[in-house]
Amino acid sequence: GPDGAGKWAAAMWVAKSILCRETELSRRPCHTCEDCRRVDTVTHPDSHVLFPIRKSSAEEDIETFLAAKRADPFAVVHFANRANLAIDRIRGLISELSKTSVEGGAKVAIIIGADQMDKDSQTGLLKSIEEPPPGGHFVLTAADSGRIYPTIRSRCQMIRFTPVSSERISSRLRSEMKLDQSQADLIAGLCGGGWGNALRLASEEAQAWRQFAVTFWQKAFQIQTSTLLDEIGKAFQKRSLDQVLEAFDVWAFCLRGDCARAADDSAGPATLREGAPIRDLETGWACWRILGNGRSVLRVNVLPKSAVAGTFLALRGRLRRRQEPLTELNTTTRCVNHAPCVMRRDGTPK
Repeated sequence: GPDGAGKWAAAMWVAKSILCRETELSRRPCHTCEDCRRVDTVTHPDSHVLFPIRKSSAEEDIETFLAAKRADPFAVVHFANRANLAIDRIRGLISELSKTSVEGGAKVAIIIGADQMDKDSQTGLLKSIEEPPPGGHFVLTAADSGRIYPTIRSRCQMIRFTPVSSERISSRLRSEMKLDQSQADLIAGLCGGGWGNALRLASEEAQAWRQFAVTFWQKAFQIQTSTLLDEIGKAFQKRSLDQVLEAFDVWAFCLRGDCARAADDSAGPATLREGAPIRDLETGWACWRILGNGRSVLRVNVLPKSAVAGTFLALRGRLRRRQEPLTELNTTTRCVNHAPCVMRRDGTPK
């Protein structure tokens, strides 16, 4: 399910249900015994939690993540640089599970962000998933289960966390965070249906970056190409991956609104913010694909500023072609090299 949808809280609930001292199974977890309390604080010796961190500041990342989750189970924690679940940490987790239980009962391994494991980590985990150690249980959480090997997914019981409706999140942001309608609707559209993610996006820092992304989108189609590239170099040179991904989400949200207006005949001619016209949904769909491609390349180690530059150059080119007057066609013939050639009315090849 989406970030902030409650997967961490559910994983803790499963661990407490397994390790709780309550003898009556229907009353587990009791949330009050020593084992339940230690699971909540991530101090239980038989409950092992693993989550993505940066190699450069592992100890700091661990403390930051756990402190945020202890304070709010729905908190969404993002690091400045790319975090992952390296193979050495997976091996360490498997080694801990193979040992005798400290409390003499079951053992639980919780892997947060399992979709961020690389292929070596997933291969290393697969054997233990297939043949868990005696008394061992695995709980995996993921925002995108499609990035987990099918051989791992097929050995798990899938529990889906459906996104909370945008209307419900917007209403709660207005009542609890005192946001205005436009800000609440924008955050509700960007948070992916996760309340924890909505809270993160409602912070002042996140709002400032989001407003920058909207402003950038508004002027990106009106300035000179050289000016655009200069601004991209300055604005995205030192931005984290998460910030750039969030900018792409903002641009997609803006584009969706413009496509909706283009589909509404009663609204009159639609415009893409202030100067990049979308005259039909075909153009909007092409722009949507360009944004999606730009977002995807960020996952393959491309510099953020390069991904942004390539995306906006492609968008400008697509919109510019759409603005050119259409030439009436009257025939199709073949050039001397036998390639198909479309001709204009004046007889010149198009």
